[in-house]
Amino acid sequence: MDNNNFDQLGFPVNDDGNEDFGATREMNSIHDTDGTGEYHDIAPRDRFTELNSADEPGSTRMMDSIQEPTPPNAEYPENPNPVRKRRKTKKKKHQYNHTRTMGHIFLGVVLSVAAICAGVFCAWKVIVALQDYTGMAKRSHEATIVIDDSMNVDDIADTLYDNGIIQMPWLFKSYVNYAKETEGFLDGEYTVNATMSYSNIITLLKTVRTYTNTVTIMIPEGSNAQQIGKLLEENYVCRAKDFENFYRTKLEKYDFEEQIKVSEDRFYALEGYLFPDTYEFYVIDDLKDNPDFDTTQYAKQAAEKMYANFESKITRSMYARATELGMTFDQVITLASIIQKEGTNTDNMENISSVFHNRLEDQYDFPHLQSDTTEYYIRDCIEPSIPNGSRDLYQNIIDAYDTYVCDGLPAGPICSPGLDAINAALYPAETDYYYFLSSSDGVFYYANTAEKHEQNIIDAALREED
Repeated sequence: MDNNNFDQLGFPVNDDGNEDFGATREMNSIHDTDGTGEYHDIAPRDRFTELNSADEPGSTRMMDSIQEPTPPNAEYPENPNPVRKRRKTKKKKHQYNHTRTMGHIFLGVVLSVAAICAGVFCAWKVIVALQDYTGMAKRSHEATIVIDDSMNVDDIADTLYDNGIIQMPWLFKSYVNYAKETEGFLDGEYTVNATMSYSNIITLLKTVRTYTNTVTIMIPEGSNAQQIGKLLEENYVCRAKDFENFYRTKLEKYDFEEQIKVSEDRFYALEGYLFPDTYEFYVIDDLKDNPDFDTTQYAKQAAEKMYANFESKITRSMYARATELGMTFDQVITLASIIQKEGTNTDNMENISSVFHNRLEDQYDFPHLQSDTTEYYIRDCIEPSIPNGSRDLYQNIIDAYDTYVCDGLPAGPICSPGLDAINAALYPAETDYYYFLSSSDGVFYYANTAEKHEQNIIDAALREED
């Protein structure tokens, strides 16, 4: 290697400039440090440019393709943003999900149990309420209670509860209000039992004693409410003034009441609906001895018996016919009450009905019905009820019933019509009559003109001929 020259790459060369392989071999001979004395030759760079692949024998790869790792630069760190390994949380997540699932199951169980308990409680309450309402399946328990006029429904309910007769005072109060039985409880001492229904208790508390004597009363067709009340009082069924309480205003209990339009001009709300018929009532013996005896409950029973009878007589076809005529059923009853007072039999009732219907359909020429029967109602019923010196306050009512003043029908019925009059109002005869009259001997005369009507007056001997 002495005096050897080197090329640009640092390899020794001969004098002619060729590489000195011997020198190269000598340079590339490395003494093994294991002490065996063997040397390992490194092949020259230009003679061996490929290495056998360790993975695939026989295959080669270029040495130049193998790059040595770039030494770390002091200015830039080797890994400025090292990627942190994610913690393994799978196990913890599983535990969390398991805990949450168990929580949901527990909550569902709690809610289910609560729902079942609530259902059982409600069912038990319903059963208790039914037992209390009907008195069924309750132990017999008798008590004596005292009712006086200072007690209201709340007081009565509390008294019944305190004496062990009812278990739910609020339910008893609700039933009394719903059944519209808040009034009519009578003073007295009563023996009641827990097995009695609410209805039976109320009936008992509204009856001081049981009356056994009865009376049969025939209510004539065409009777007004005041006349019916006097008839009941005369037969000791109830006082007339107590009976008045049940036709002065609507009871809101019957279907026919929906047709009634009450105005300030209407004298009695339920006039015309106390159906004329034959009835049997209990005789209130106490009324014989005491004219001031409170008969409110018995008056109510009498009135409701007549109203129920009326409702049973009126059919759906009657309501439908009223609609065909363009009338409310209250207007039909109002017209029927006038026909009832004017007519005497079915034939003349239908003809009279035709006169009024013709006038109602031609109100331009005939704005007023001009029935004397309404004058009699004013004279006999309305005016006697007016306090002295107060006629001016009632003048609007008087005018509303005066068919010589008001247009069309009066404000309400003037009596209780029978079925013949009601049917005549619904099905008038087909005529062109606008006038009618009756003679003193009951003969009816009809006319389609005023001239003919004037002649009928003379013919009926109601006026002498000029």
